[in-house]
Amino acid sequence: MGGHRDISAADRFHVPVLVREAIEYLVADRRGVYVDATLGGGGHTRAILDALDAGGRVIGIDMDPDAIAAARIKLGDDQRWVPVQARFSHIKEVVKESGYKEIAGVLADFGVSSYQIDHPERGFSYMADGPLDMRMNPNAGAPASELLQKLDEAELASIFHRYGEERMARKIARAIVTKRKSRPIQRTRELAEIVESVVSGKHAVKSLARIFQALRIAVNEELQEIETFLNAAFQVLKPGGRLVVISYHSLEDRLVKRFFREKARGCICPPEVLKCTCGHQPEVQILTKKVVRASENEIQNNPRARSAKLRAFEKV
Repeated sequence: MGGHRDISAADRFHVPVLVREAIEYLVADRRGVYVDATLGGGGHTRAILDALDAGGRVIGIDMDPDAIAAARIKLGDDQRWVPVQARFSHIKEVVKESGYKEIAGVLADFGVSSYQIDHPERGFSYMADGPLDMRMNPNAGAPASELLQKLDEAELASIFHRYGEERMARKIARAIVTKRKSRPIQRTRELAEIVESVVSGKHAVKSLARIFQALRIAVNEELQEIETFLNAAFQVLKPGGRLVVISYHSLEDRLVKRFFREKARGCICPPEVLKCTCGHQPEVQILTKKVVRASENEIQNNPRARSAKLRAFEKV
């Protein structure tokens, strides 16, 4: 990517959340092979490597080339890790191409990174003006501005309602369609002004956050990615292997909670069957009976940790 980005400040790319807790649940085999499915600036990968012996290995996956560059700086020449630029939903292919059949653990920290939010040219934030991009990989797919231009009012309203849980979704969609008749909406500030014209006063900030979140999820197909990833991650784990997932909003956490519950189920007979005949056994043991949250101390040092929820299971 362009040289104007300050990737050299690798520590500012992304402050990892729940690091101690993630490693505690993830690393059961100090000589195992692990995947950090959301490499970011390499913070979680650094912690995994610190918990491993010389024989341990980490594959770091990220679709953002800036993340790969930042992680290379942070992790230096440690020979125990390798970065792979890919979608985390492609974890099965990445593991196979890396020469492994099964692995000891997978960690995923969902959501957008601090670096992406803080760089206006990535278009993730309504706080500063920049091109309406929002792609995790800025070299692939269609930017948010294209979605705003081509989708009709009902489709836009559906995205805002489904992915942002925004109550004014239809009115905001209508305002966007009206505005784009005069000229395309290509800047974050332009979109923010449209939202603010519909939702006024103290409610505007929450609506801005919801609309920008919804667009980001749609642009990157995040929920579909998560569903594919969870199934694929389970498949690449060896028996005793662990999956640790950190999510940030209810849409993500709902998918994770449902997947964990399905995998942990024993009998799958219909409710009307009095005696089990299916013989189905649980495929995982859930390690986090209650969702794990950041401490008040961590939240003070890293406010982003406030909404983080960690869940973990071990493959039976």
